[in-house]
Amino acid sequence: MGNATASVRARLERREQKADALANAVLEWWDANALAQASALDEQSVGERPLRGLIMSVKANVDVAGARTTAASRSLLDSEPAAADAPLVAQLRAAGAIFLAQTNMVEFAYGALGPNPHFGTPFSPLFPGERRVTGGSSSGAAVTVALGIVDAAIGTDTSGSVRIPAACCNVAAFKPTQGRYSDEGIIPLTPSLDTAGFLAPDIATCEQLDAVVTGRDRTDVSSGLAGLRFVVPRGFIEAVGCDSQIVDRFDEVLRLLRQRGAVIDEADMAYLTEIGDAARAGSIVSVEAHVWHSTLLAEKSDRYDPRVAPRIAAGASVPAVTYVRARRRLDALARRYSVDLGDAVALLTPTIPGPPPRIDELDDEARYLALNLRILRLTEIANRINVPSLCMPIGDGAGAASIMLTGRNGDDVRLLQAGRAVEDVMKRLDP
Repeated sequence: MGNATASVRARLERREQKADALANAVLEWWDANALAQASALDEQSVGERPLRGLIMSVKANVDVAGARTTAASRSLLDSEPAAADAPLVAQLRAAGAIFLAQTNMVEFAYGALGPNPHFGTPFSPLFPGERRVTGGSSSGAAVTVALGIVDAAIGTDTSGSVRIPAACCNVAAFKPTQGRYSDEGIIPLTPSLDTAGFLAPDIATCEQLDAVVTGRDRTDVSSGLAGLRFVVPRGFIEAVGCDSQIVDRFDEVLRLLRQRGAVIDEADMAYLTEIGDAARAGSIVSVEAHVWHSTLLAEKSDRYDPRVAPRIAAGASVPAVTYVRARRRLDALARRYSVDLGDAVALLTPTIPGPPPRIDELDDEARYLALNLRILRLTEIANRINVPSLCMPIGDGAGAASIMLTGRNGDDVRLLQAGRAVEDVMKRLDP
């Protein structure tokens, strides 16, 4: 048995061992296909495959040949299987990645907490027995990485949908500048804000995946943190209202980074809350979502999640002037952000303001919407002004403590390089 085949079989055994923690995280397993891919790789003796044997899962809104792309909605259960891999999947497969599972998600990616009434709700392995949600919308993807079932996962991110579940499940994630990866073969939520992204145990793996997809050489981070400049938007963090435990752990990291040579400036930047507020005032998510969903909603609204359908339908009644004004406001805020970031490599913030809520806290609709809004307040700015962002656990990730680096439009490589340097320091942080 070759190395790739042995690795797949080991993951299948681990799946059985972790069955309880893995509940509701996966919609479809591709055991036979994964073993066939692994066997083919083991038989090859020539040819460079930079991801040879790397095992991955794929969010259910991304096409994989032969599988139905349902976006975890009953409204698409009768759709035809995808005829071909999405280009992103095809690129990774060509580099030697093995695809093992299609993961559960918030229906049509419209939610930051993780519940799904059709296929069940996954729970965060970081809080065993507490029935805390995973964060969303890439909920199942985070669980498969956190439990070691896969080496990495493809997710999508519209307001933080790879970074939020990464923080909730104690893994790393990367959201690139929009347009860096192909969006073909991916069911959209909000095309002007969406991007595919990666979840993995560490930023180094995310960087490796990015290098393969973009066809670039991997970067050297031997210089470490010395001289790298960051900005901490203290007023923004305070305005979001992070839990004291999250802020305390975040401040520990800042002290450690400074000791290692990083230059960290503090600024107010409370205006960053206006970025999310502007997008909501213009109903950008629901307006753009309704464009894709209008026909399907008219035919099958009864098959939608009752928390998702009304929010998409609301986009039909938003005046064009409201949407356009919001887009212009975001453009202005993006320019202000770029000026304030200056020559810094990234903004440093916590990833989420507190631990994910328990599922029973979401029974009340008003409470659900309030918690959904709270958990995305820090992550959403990167999507609204189209800049790259990544996150990683702080120490052992206790309480979902996670640090986020948010960079400059198009400067993804520099951000990933800085993320790897920060990650190297994180390995030295005591729990």
